[in-house]
Amino acid sequence: MSTKKPESSRWAPWWVYVVVITGANQVKQRYAENLPVPVNAAITITLVTTLVLAITAGYRGLRRPD
Repeated sequence: MSTKKPESSRWAPWWVYVVVITGANQVKQRYAENLPVPVNAAITITLVTTLVLAITAGYRGLRRPD
């Protein structure tokens, strides 16, 4: 049997993504509340994509090398 760690160790814990994305979305809604739906959706997609990439990069950068 292989002793390698599963590939999921490359990702931050799920709750980190949920907390950060939920908090950022709450802040975004304060400023984008009156924007048209397509604009709000585009901002949300961009925000979530950026946050997922940043969280993942930060997590991988902070982890000790195996």
